[in-house]
Amino acid sequence: MAGSLTDLQNLLNQAAKELPDKALRIIGVEGLKFIKKNFRDQGFNDTGLEKWQKRKTTDKNGRDLTRYSTNRNGRSAGSLTKFGLRDVNRAILVGHDTGGDKLINSFKYNIIRASSQVNFRTTKKYAGRHNEGLDGMPKRQFMGKSKYLDNQISQKIKKELDKLLR
Repeated sequence: MAGSLTDLQNLLNQAAKELPDKALRIIGVEGLKFIKKNFRDQGFNDTGLEKWQKRKTTDKNGRDLTRYSTNRNGRSAGSLTKFGLRDVNRAILVGHDTGGDKLINSFKYNIIRASSQVNFRTTKKYAGRHNEGLDGMPKRQFMGKSKYLDNQISQKIKKELDKLLR
């Protein structure tokens, strides 16, 4: 009985040593997955999916820019306008000529072990403008506090703890 108690103590000590680093890595990886999921879903996942506002498709005069262009007689020329061809079915926050992944793939994380923090960053200056909805831009949140993310992180940490205590 005494041997099994010391074995348990050794397992707990080992888990206490390894788990903080693994937890920080899990938070970073799950955070990036969460951001990419929000882009794929075109909305913010918290307790449910909060969809992003649709893209504006009218000009300053209120004309629909995705409509078919017409010839001089008023008959349809049979093709969408340049704007319509480019944007009619394009996902929100995705570029039309860039492969559409400049913002989504710009996110990185770094771990600060001294203060047990995980920081997410991007090189894109306009990311905060989209996430917060600043300067007349509609809010299209892709990162922030989320119960969905907290649940994903806690499940992964529990799995790691179970592996360590085997």
